[in-house]
Amino acid sequence: MAEQLTKLSDDLLAQVTGGRYTGPTFVYEFQPGDSLYMLARRYNTTVQVLQDLNGIQDAKMLGSGIRLLIPQR
Repeated sequence: MAEQLTKLSDDLLAQVTGGRYTGPTFVYEFQPGDSLYMLARRYNTTVQVLQDLNGIQDAKMLGSGIRLLIPQR
């Protein structure tokens, strides 16, 4: 299972080029208590992909109501 998730994450990272993800996405509204780590686990991606896709350099700047693009599977 972990090997399969790593393969999926590697494939997804390959689709992120210069902060541009080439696959389908959906919009998620950041809620109190959310973290990039939690979202990455929930949506089977990585924190790095979320950061690259959304141009996030400092995750501490995320707050309630911020809209993020999430890779769609």
